[in-house]
Formats: sequence, C-alpha cells, structure tokens
Amino acid sequence: MRKHRDLKACISLLEEMQERGSVDPEQRQAVEYAVAELKLIRRRPDLKQHELHESIRTIVETLVRVFTRRD
Repeated sequence: MRKHRDLKACISLLEEMQERGSVDPEQRQAVEYAVAELKLIRRRPDLKQHELHESIRTIVETLVRVFTRRD
C-alpha cells in the first residue's frame, strides 16, 4: 500500500510542476513520459526488483538530462 501512496505523491509533484507553466516543451514532454512510466509501475504490482530499478533509472536519467541542459 505504501508503494501506491509514494507513487501517487511523485505523480502529483510532477503534474504540479508541469501545470505551473515554467517548463519548456521539451521538459514538458519529459515530465509527461515520467508520469506515464510511474503510472505503469503503479498498475503492475508484480514487477521484479530489477525491472523496477531499470524503469526508475530511465525516468531519472531522462529528467536530469532535460532539466540540466545548458544553453
């Protein structure tokens, strides 16, 4: 049950950030991807540990790459 609460909190935070409008289109797309992946994780309670870690790693790499891009 805690897993679902934590995932919902993460999804809510990302959606809030997206709604504020302070993100550019590329960042918005990355946040949408992250939210979709988190929802997928939430729907699949039978994920193996390595699958969960791989998915989270992909999410974090995507967000970090987009939000730390220097002009």
